Amino acid sequence: MKLLLKTLLLISIFIGIASCGGAKKALAEAREKARRDSIALAQKNAILPIQNKYGTILNVAPKKIDNIPLFKFIDDWMDTPYRMGGETKQGIDCSFFSQYLYHDIFDVLIERTAQKQYDAPDTNKFLGQEYLVEGDLIFFNKQGSEHYPITHVGVYLKNGKFVHSTARRGASGKNGVQISDLTKAHWQKMFVSAGRKPRTAKTSDSQ
Repeated sequence: MKLLLKTLLLISIFIGIASCGGAKKALAEAREKARRDSIALAQKNAILPIQNKYGTILNVAPKKIDNIPLFKFIDDWMDTPYRMGGETKQGIDCSFFSQYLYHDIFDVLIERTAQKQYDAPDTNKFLGQEYLVEGDLIFFNKQGSEHYPITHVGVYLKNGKFVHSTARRGASGKNGVQISDLTKAHWQKMFVSAGRKPRTAKTSDSQ
């Protein structure tokens, strides 16, 4: 009888030690998972330098710069000089810039010239600038009229700003790829129409 009691006691002690060890292991695993989840959340919520840069340029919260591939593309081409008919880093014109941007960012091949981009059947044209969303095309000419040839095109970003390659010198004193303010008198005078193309944006998961 005494032997049986001792055996039962030893078994109880062993089970208690094993249970304690299992609890400690489970607690350690839970803490490690919480640590990994915390790091992942911090990385997800981290503000990237490019978001800070273009948030400042567009005067929006950095978190609103959410299409990272788009702004990396713009950053890569920024200050490339303007050249009529140009298609390289040595010089690029407005319509090839918009065509190249659409190809690389929206996986869509659009027309080569500003006029053809404007005339294309899949270009949904509209005048209300309040309806512009990121990626819309913006068409211009000197007369600001649909009755004259389209001579310039840009791509809308946010907060009244658009990116384009232009012979006009910007704030930096350079021409070429730059971000301009659509609300300025010069561009309002030249504005003809906005145009929305079917597109699929790459996600910012490729940060």
